[in-house]
Amino acid sequence: MYQAPRITMTMLGASGCGKTTYLHGMYAVLSSGLNGYFLYATDPDKDLDLADAWDELCVAGTLPDATDVEPLDYEFAFKHGMTTLLEIDFQDYRGGAGTERMRATGASADVAALKERLAISDTIILTLDGQHVAEWINDAADGTRNRSGDPMHIARFSRAISTVVETHVQEGNQTPAIIVLITKTDLLAQITGRPTRDALDVVRRNLFDLVPVLAHQVTVLLCPVQIGSFGLDREDALKVRPDQVNPKNLHKPISFALMHYLTERLPRQQQALSGLDHRLESQRQEVESLRNGFLGPWIKRGRINALESSIDADRERRGETAGEISGARVWAEQMAEDLRTSPIYRDGKLQED
Repeated sequence: MYQAPRITMTMLGASGCGKTTYLHGMYAVLSSGLNGYFLYATDPDKDLDLADAWDELCVAGTLPDATDVEPLDYEFAFKHGMTTLLEIDFQDYRGGAGTERMRATGASADVAALKERLAISDTIILTLDGQHVAEWINDAADGTRNRSGDPMHIARFSRAISTVVETHVQEGNQTPAIIVLITKTDLLAQITGRPTRDALDVVRRNLFDLVPVLAHQVTVLLCPVQIGSFGLDREDALKVRPDQVNPKNLHKPISFALMHYLTERLPRQQQALSGLDHRLESQRQEVESLRNGFLGPWIKRGRINALESSIDADRERRGETAGEISGARVWAEQMAEDLRTSPIYRDGKLQED
């Protein structure tokens, strides 16, 4: 039987890049249901908070408040119908938590908390502002890319991600899934003068020039998203036109987080199954040998009974493990199908290549 895993998911990104707005949009899309999939906050009050903020955006055009020094902390359940596929411990930190000095005088508590949180994260979402990505594309096109400026704080976030990945590898643990989330993709065409698809293709082909640290030892999803077509020319930075709300791709990070976790766990589950098969065969042979030996059934009855009990327990455990593997494969394949057109990289190589 399929057992829903529990993962820890953490969002990184510079101030103003759209992390919190993305969170609200993602929840709105999935809590309403998408192709039979749903996402729910296990705390009813958090569910209402998210729903109210989204309603305020859709009705009045008011964007959600930026995350304060207290991280946004949610417990989510990702479901297909009535089946829970994934439990998510989700946190969104303010941009400054990832860019401020830990030892600075008056440093906020969330700076150190984020470092500890990243160390245990199964999925890390690196959020890049579409406006700055578009400017990066323009710089690359005219050959004047300026690496001295880093409005997305990629260097700082890269160091944090590198430290986490290196620790996981050294300890023999599964490395975290990395999602490069490009927000405000409606701005790409406006700023670069290219069709959005062409601008995204530049990023797809040059992702490791943009974020070099991701070229090794990790699996990465490149995921452009948008809440709406709001443009740059707004009189009020905190307000948008409600009729321009048009969410795109907001659910895909959840699909990728589940697919990655299940896919990376499958080899270990298969190894455990092989170990059980080997143990069962060894025990069967010993029972057969004891039964066929001279006076074996009488003199060795205690050992035979102990082996038979162990065999029964291992058979049950094998059935459970085989069921978990079968269920994991089914849902991993379902998530892979949802992500079929999304760029996914493993160890620096685009998977469609």
